[in-house]
Formats: sequence, structure tokens, C-alpha cells
Amino acid sequence: MQLSVDFAADRSGTAELAWGQRDIWTAIQRVGPDARYFNVPRLLAVPRAGGPRHPSAVAAALAEVMRRHDALRSLVRLGVAGPYQEVAAAGTLSIEMVESARGDVDDAAAELVARLAGRTFGDGEQPLRAGLVVCDGAVTHVALVINHVVADWRAADVVVRDLRMLLLRGVIARPPSSQVLDLVREEEAASARSDRAIAQWEALLRTVPSSMFPTVVGSGTTPKFARAVLSSPRLNHAAHVLARGTGVSTATVLLVAVAMLLRELTGHEVCAITPIVHNRFSDRTRDLVSSLNQLGLFTLGPCGSLSETLVSAYPAVLASYRRARFDSLALHAMVDRMSADRGVPMFPLCCFNDLRPGEDPGGADHADGESELEWLPGMYRRSCDFCVALMRWKGTLGVELSADTTRLPEGEMAALLHRLEAFVVGSARRECAT
Repeated sequence: MQLSVDFAADRSGTAELAWGQRDIWTAIQRVGPDARYFNVPRLLAVPRAGGPRHPSAVAAALAEVMRRHDALRSLVRLGVAGPYQEVAAAGTLSIEMVESARGDVDDAAAELVARLAGRTFGDGEQPLRAGLVVCDGAVTHVALVINHVVADWRAADVVVRDLRMLLLRGVIARPPSSQVLDLVREEEAASARSDRAIAQWEALLRTVPSSMFPTVVGSGTTPKFARAVLSSPRLNHAAHVLARGTGVSTATVLLVAVAMLLRELTGHEVCAITPIVHNRFSDRTRDLVSSLNQLGLFTLGPCGSLSETLVSAYPAVLASYRRARFDSLALHAMVDRMSADRGVPMFPLCCFNDLRPGEDPGGADHADGESELEWLPGMYRRSCDFCVALMRWKGTLGVELSADTTRLPEGEMAALLHRLEAFVVGSARRECAT
């Protein structure tokens, strides 16, 4: 069943893609049909407070969310000069509805969001897909899938938060802190900042390997890119212990630990990793619905223990975040020039992404529970040879590793995840013993 709702706003316009949007668009084009993994899915259980919600009431709340955030009305198109976006003033949102029995609503919601996320967004397609699970005439779940070009994972959290607030209170008094068209205008005037970041990238790229995994070592699997996720309460607990002891975040603990292990695994004197940075460090951008994510560049040379390295490398971690705002076209032009000069593609193709909604305040207190390594469906193409992602998985920390198996075989992928757990857990034990 389909339900349609009209939306309208007083803002519209046409603009180039913002820097972060251009990065995501380029990655999606590079991957092709497998790029559906870039889609940003969210599932909201309708709040029980306030009583049952009829589908029309939830549809009206969705229309208000689209009015509120320009990015959700942004149609990404490919023109003669490249990609651009049209923020529509009005339109119609088509919502899929699924009827479910009371005991099956959770499964129905999971199936619905997976189906909505199962294909890439086409040129000019409305960037928000929505679905409702309905039981006895009332909506139990709202499934949302957003085009990653218009919204990153943190932006999707803002959308879900606003939808929940509208379902509870019917109105949100405070307007958004900024909008995507504002962001594009601000970036057009920020060329000096971009130039500084690109100069720092260029200086660092001259000190690192051309790629962290430059050599094909085998025939690989089919599909070529394998994905494994390790869920580990022990690793979660240990990361919090080290973060508390050294005054850094758990993401920093795991980023530095991965870099140390990659130096050992690859034999490179210097490890280079591109952390994906959310770029939401000011009040103006904190609640902005857009794709602000860009790559930082973190490098790590010879180091001591994990605890010692967390302290000594922390300024470099922060610096990598600061250099993650740049004009994507200018950065790619610099990389192309350097690659031509060196006669080999110059880019680490090794990334780190923290997808968790925030630090788990209870993560430092509980180390009980068994670790579990699972293999997820592989992919034929990815935008990066090696990527570590942090997520909430089965109630604890999950570390997902995706890799090109012609360069890092499945056995080495599994061994690396287990080594990461043992390395961080052992370091935390030594931290507690001192």
C-alpha cells in the first residue's frame, strides 16, 4: 500500500554540491551498482506516549520534517558541468505502508527498512524514502532511508530526533541552525581554509607509502571485498579504560591501535589512515542536515606502548580532524598532480569511520560476554581497499573490517580483528596494573 503526502516550504534554490556532498557523490559514482551500501537507513519506533498514531498523522509529521530541512528536498542531478542540487519548494512524498500482526512488527520494520535501502538513489530522485509499519490501524515504526549525498549519519540522527519530537509534541519551536544552501555559500568564501588543509595533505602524502596495501597477494574471494564484524564487550570495556586513563575518546584509542597494528602488518615505516570526520564542531553545524563528512589524514611512525602512543599521537589525531575541510575538487587535483609526478597513485585507501551515535556511558563498566566474529555479505566494489568502522552491534561495540581480499585475505582480516581485541585488552590491563 502507498500513502502520499504533500510538503511545501518557503526556501528553494539551485547550487553546487557542498564539499562533503561532492566527496560522497564521487565515491558513489566510483562504486557503481554496489553503492547502495552508502544509503543511510534509520528506524524509529513510534513513541507510546500520546496514544496510537494514525498513518495520516505520521505522514503529516514527515511532511513537516521535509519542510524544516532543505536537504530532504534536495534533488541531486548530474549536469554538463558536473553534479549540482535543486532544493525544491514543494513536492509529494510517497510512503510505503506494511500491515503487520502485533507480534511481527519488529521483523516487519527490519524487512521494510532493508528493502527501502536495497537500491541506490537515481539521478534527480527524491532523497528521502519512507515507510510505515501499521498494526490495528496505528503506526508502530517509521522506516527512513536517506541519500548519503544529502545527509550523513549524524544528520540522519537529527532527522529522526525531529520526527520523534513532532510525534510527541506536534511542533518544534526552534529553527534549524543552518541549511545546506547556507553551507554552500559559506564554503565558496572559504578558499583560504581549503588551501591550508590541502597544503598539509600534500606535505604528509610525501612522507607516506603510495598505498597502505599496494600489492596484490592472491586471487581473492567472490565478491572481491569481504566484510567481517567483531562484537566484543571486552574490547568495548578496554577502550573505555584506556580513554579514561589517557584523556582521549574511545574512537582515538581504536584509531591509534589500528594504526599501530597496520604498521606491524604491512611493514611500512609510517602508517597513513584517513579517518572520516563529521565536521560538526560548532553550534552552526551541529544540527545541520547535510553531508559534512570528509576525510582527515592521520599518520603514525615509530611508537611505544599503546598508552604512551595515545598521549604522544593525540595532537596528530586532532590535527587530522582539522584538515578534513577542503574543496574536494582542489584536493583531488593535487593528488592527481602528485600521482603523475611519482608515477603511481598516491592515496592511502585505508579509512576509519566511527558510526556510533555517541560514547556509551556504561561501556567502561561491563566486560562480560563472549566475543563473536561474523562474516557479512561481501561486495564487488568499494571506494576503499581497507576500512574499519565502529558501530553498536548486538548491544556492545562492533568493529567492522571490509577489505580487498586480493590484498588482505580473509584469514588475515579475521586475525587482525582478533589481534586488535587482544592488543587493546592487554594494554588496558597493564594500564590498570600501574
